[in-house]
Amino acid sequence: MKQSLYTTIVFALLASLIACSAKPIAPTEASLISNGSECVVLVHGLWRSGFAMRSIASDLEDYGFHTVSIDYPSTEMEIPELTKQYLPDGIQHCKETGAQQIHLVTHSMGGILARQYLQSNTLPEGSRVVMLSPPNQGSKLSEKFGEYWWYQWMTGPAASSLTQKEDGIINHLQAVDEPIGIIAAYREWSLWPEGWLPSPNDGTVSVESMQLTEMDDLILINSGHATMRYQDEIQQQIRHFLVKGSFLHPQVAHQ
Repeated sequence: MKQSLYTTIVFALLASLIACSAKPIAPTEASLISNGSECVVLVHGLWRSGFAMRSIASDLEDYGFHTVSIDYPSTEMEIPELTKQYLPDGIQHCKETGAQQIHLVTHSMGGILARQYLQSNTLPEGSRVVMLSPPNQGSKLSEKFGEYWWYQWMTGPAASSLTQKEDGIINHLQAVDEPIGIIAAYREWSLWPEGWLPSPNDGTVSVESMQLTEMDDLILINSGHATMRYQDEIQQQIRHFLVKGSFLHPQVAHQ
């Protein structure tokens, strides 16, 4: 009798712990749950690894998405070679899950790898791309310091090429057809002089440089460049764009 009571209490505690660890889903977000046929390839930025996208991956998995976080040596190769060697494997992993849509979610320089991939590849119908603070028009810091040996040593050939100069990568990228949503982080203050990094910026990329002519939606959210990956509001916006094709913009009160 005592053993049976003890067993019941243990199972009750375990059930409570499991319930507490699961992310509560608000009724308003019920429509943002994947049906299990969608896979997301996450592409990190400079100096990072696939683990850097773990917070976003975990959030997406909680809402029914399959995820694949690729891991590439961001400082060792040019962008075309990084793209060719590492993105197809992520796409293939998604295909092996039986996904009907394969989305891309990128942070920083990862957005440029996604654009490079989409120059000669397409995603399944209904797939979408979300970019977090991508240097789509180049990096002003790379424009200014990219020819210095110490900058090249620190950032590698990929980041050094993020310029609109003749030998840079930006002018060689054509518009892509996939729906693209850009989440632009910004801060009210800047570490850099205006001539180095125009305001508003997220401490690394200016909002102006993040944008694309062919983007389907843009939303500005107050955050820093690196920390934006962990922000609940940004993770919600990622899900909203993947499911709805647009961001959840605050309602503007009409007078």
